[in-house]
Amino acid sequence: MPIKIEEELRKLQNDFIVLTIVPSDSYDEINSTILNFLVKKGKGTYITINKPYSTLIKNLKDKGMNLNDLYFIDCITKELRGSCIGENCSFIESPQDLTGVAVALDSLFKKENHEFIYIDSLDTLSVYNDINKLIKFFHFLTGKIRLHSLSGVIIGIHEDTDKALISKLTQFCDKVIDLS
Repeated sequence: MPIKIEEELRKLQNDFIVLTIVPSDSYDEINSTILNFLVKKGKGTYITINKPYSTLIKNLKDKGMNLNDLYFIDCITKELRGSCIGENCSFIESPQDLTGVAVALDSLFKKENHEFIYIDSLDTLSVYNDINKLIKFFHFLTGKIRLHSLSGVIIGIHEDTDKALISKLTQFCDKVIDLS
């Protein structure tokens, strides 16, 4: 499956927004594949909603990923009352704080050589936020991504993603890659 996702991403223009639906049993492998593909493009931001920054960094380092060109926005560590210490990371109060995410991203949009925004995961955001709030957030976010000529990838888990939410978000994306 990682080969399929790389092929699909290569077919896209430089600045793209993709919603990727993945099966839960392939999530980690596909997540790494997409992130490796994006990092080859240049610097970017990883918005983590699923895993605390410290856990995510350890997992990515264990996979041999170069993290020098990644900035992180962690939406879960403060919610769990974990340690908010990390390089290249903004810690947001909770996954409900979509305004906090937008504020953290605002300064990143202005940086040169910033190529992508990666959001992990749509499903966890939908646990903390109602569908209308999420649709407004993603409309705002995808508009900013386009305005600054970046690429964006949004990950959803096949078994967990609300079908109505997927239907609404497809209108903001260039492509939906369903690997389920």
